[in-house]
Amino acid sequence: MTWSRRDFLRTGSAFAAAGVIGLDGRFLKDPYAAARAYRPFRPLLQDPDVRALAMTALQAARDVGTSYADVRVTSGIARATGAGDRRVGLRRISGSLNFGVRVLMGGAWGFASSTIVTEEEAARIARLAARQASLNPWSQTDNIEMAPAPVVADGQWETPIDLDPWNYTIQDQLELQLEANELVVKIAEAGRPGLRVSSSFSFSRSDVVFASSEGSYIEQRFNNFGGSYVAQVISEDRMEFGLASPESFRTGGYGWEAIEGIPWADDIEQAVEEAYMMLGARDPDVGRYDVVLGSGAVSSILNSTIVRALEYDRVLGYEMHAGGTSYLGPAEEALGQFSFNNPMLNVRATGSVPRAAGVYRWDAEGVAPQDYQLIREGVLVDYFTSREFAPQLDWWYRRNGIETGSRGTAGSAGSTLTQVVAPSIAIMDPGEENVSEEDMIAATEDGIYFPGGGFASVDPPMLNMQGGGGGLIYEIRDGKLGDILRRPSYLANTIDFWRSMDMIGGPDTFAYGGGGTFKGDPSQLIGRTVGAPAARFRNLNVFTYGRR
Repeated sequence: MTWSRRDFLRTGSAFAAAGVIGLDGRFLKDPYAAARAYRPFRPLLQDPDVRALAMTALQAARDVGTSYADVRVTSGIARATGAGDRRVGLRRISGSLNFGVRVLMGGAWGFASSTIVTEEEAARIARLAARQASLNPWSQTDNIEMAPAPVVADGQWETPIDLDPWNYTIQDQLELQLEANELVVKIAEAGRPGLRVSSSFSFSRSDVVFASSEGSYIEQRFNNFGGSYVAQVISEDRMEFGLASPESFRTGGYGWEAIEGIPWADDIEQAVEEAYMMLGARDPDVGRYDVVLGSGAVSSILNSTIVRALEYDRVLGYEMHAGGTSYLGPAEEALGQFSFNNPMLNVRATGSVPRAAGVYRWDAEGVAPQDYQLIREGVLVDYFTSREFAPQLDWWYRRNGIETGSRGTAGSAGSTLTQVVAPSIAIMDPGEENVSEEDMIAATEDGIYFPGGGFASVDPPMLNMQGGGGGLIYEIRDGKLGDILRRPSYLANTIDFWRSMDMIGGPDTFAYGGGGTFKGDPSQLIGRTVGAPAARFRNLNVFTYGRR
């Protein structure tokens, strides 16, 4: 079914109003038909009406004297289901259609957006963005110049998936989800008291069209699967709990293959066993320990303490009252000079990781992401930048024979929010020798082992951190695993923490984990993928909130 131009222009704010589709039976049979009926989603790729809308906005921006303008039009659809044991708790399809216009006028930015998707509205929003730029007080002190970027006149890309989830119904999704839940329910009924299971599955698709006054016109379709599948056990006195997820559960740039064919039964028993083992965990003795972290825990710490700190708008203080600042600045004093004093630490950016969450072919400014080094042998050598900020580092790039330009790391949580610096993928390189986690444990006399995923929190300048882990956590005694410990956490100064890393895992310990950045006003939460190997850190301060 193809929409006519009249259909498109008449939709107006109905796309936003559609929001959530309730429990209408139509979406059980044909989700695309239901989406069209409620109009929360419209495929935008190769659509002449979308191009006409974008060109109208760009022309309106030119007419009022802007030096640069770009337009992003986004249509998205998401299908989420949630279940606990055998009960369905959530069944929802939601959609959106909106656009935003950013302009540069008089050396200052202006931005405006709308959910009324018509050519008339596009022209009005472009003029509104220009008006905002003319009133922007930054134009009196700063004169923004954008770094040059290649024009992409006809860019097209889609997250590669094997099976289109929208060829399946929401009922198909629920049935598979409840089948997975049933494996845990039957174990509970066979004599495992306090055992429960909860799961949430969510497929999303987002079409994003980017057009600029320089001549770029880019169409991208992002496919993603997210969710959780957790076996949880609560003690009889309800004072303790344990939870674990099957290793086969995966999220990221997947289609229906994310949940079809997964060997749930092969590892769910192990997950249940791990959840029960947590009930017998003891509190760690407070003190200093050598800590061995699996790749998931290292990825989490890396994202919170280094990757976010490398976002150049934070370095400049743009996020001071929002997402926080950075200890990796100012650039004139830090590039080539700031060192973690640890030659094993190498961090780089890339844009080419299959199945990664948040991966794109072109960023939110139409620039392809680059593969480049950020930290080389512990020394800061570059930042994540956008077209706005790259010119401020021209002195550094010229000194090192590098062409000045955006690194392709502009991002946004949606077309109704303006672009910020937000890379999609960051990697900490593994060591050249194939050191295993078992090797690290064997070399540790008195320590703690966090094999699974982790969490991390930092203060606003990211100089002080707290880390922890999920799943089973073990003490290490004389090179061997000992008792299971109850949710220990560790505290450290960020710089001291990375300086203390004395063993780094080889390629076999490397894995990708989730991550993200929270910044901006209005605030944006932008997801990304962070990869890292396992590593050992010496003499960390360990404590637990559960100690009585």
